[in-house]
Amino acid sequence: MQKKKNLILISILIIGILSFYGFKNYAAKVKNEHCLTTQISSRLFDFNTFELKVDSTLNLSDFKVVNQNSGKTIFADGKYRKGIKNEYGHCSFELFWKGKQVYEFGHFKMNNWNTNKYKLNIGLENNELKLSLEIYGPDNKKSDLYFRKITE
Repeated sequence: MQKKKNLILISILIIGILSFYGFKNYAAKVKNEHCLTTQISSRLFDFNTFELKVDSTLNLSDFKVVNQNSGKTIFADGKYRKGIKNEYGHCSFELFWKGKQVYEFGHFKMNNWNTNKYKLNIGLENNELKLSLEIYGPDNKKSDLYFRKITE
């Protein structure tokens, strides 16, 4: 009798795990469609991505990017991390170079469920950083982008 209960419990656990991963895979496919799956998955999973590209004259590991909305570091030590939630409204980031905050940048997200890929390009001209942000996804309007240089 005990073996039968353990078998049922293990079966339920395996079905639950497989269902969770199946839901996650399906949600990744429909992540920008307005449907119930997207509404649920945008609360559970972080499908947003962030990429940082720098000129060959700059060192990638000198940069750190923090998501102001969550306070999470999404890029540090030359590595990308998760931490951009799907939220409506301003999506703001802080850029640090050699431990000092140098820029604040972001855009306005028009929908809670929108998932975007962010690509920040940094160049160096006349000893000043030049930034450009590309957004791939539903919130890719250039008019919503802003950059603010932090001065001492």
